[in-house]
Amino acid sequence: MGGLKVIAFDQSTRATGFCVMEYGTKEIVASGVIKPKGETNERIRTTIKRCLKLCEEYQPTFVYIEGIQIQKNPKVYEILAKLQGSLEIMLEEKGYFVNVVKSSEWRRVVGIKATKQVFSESKQKQVRVHRKRAELKAEAMDMVKKLYNITPEEDEAEAVLFARAFTSGE
Repeated sequence: MGGLKVIAFDQSTRATGFCVMEYGTKEIVASGVIKPKGETNERIRTTIKRCLKLCEEYQPTFVYIEGIQIQKNPKVYEILAKLQGSLEIMLEEKGYFVNVVKSSEWRRVVGIKATKQVFSESKQKQVRVHRKRAELKAEAMDMVKKLYNITPEEDEAEAVLFARAFTSGE
């Protein structure tokens, strides 16, 4: 199916964004969102099977999966850790070279800043604050729309930019 490709997964148990991208040209080959149904373990199994099928279909040279972040709810963290670890092991079992990357890293590469400057009334000066998750996702969607003239769902947008971050040719 052509030249070198990467695939990036912005995985979760409810909606996993994916993007297959040509290395060097940054052309999107395929992108979308996997939305599994059922109980937690069934959603994890379905997500892993679909990710493996995408890799089988597009034969990427590199696979990128997003590293999990600390969650307020320990149970959510445990579930995401199960998904990430299982996905990574299954992909490696099939012979893929898997890179686990923090969301802050790929966002930095594409120019999405995790913090912003705001004026603090109490301190009477500019201070740096962390941007909310929804704000980061909205920026990703806007960026993808401008770069590729598509209107992606938020998980798809993040997967597109995740793939773009590590599909250089520059």
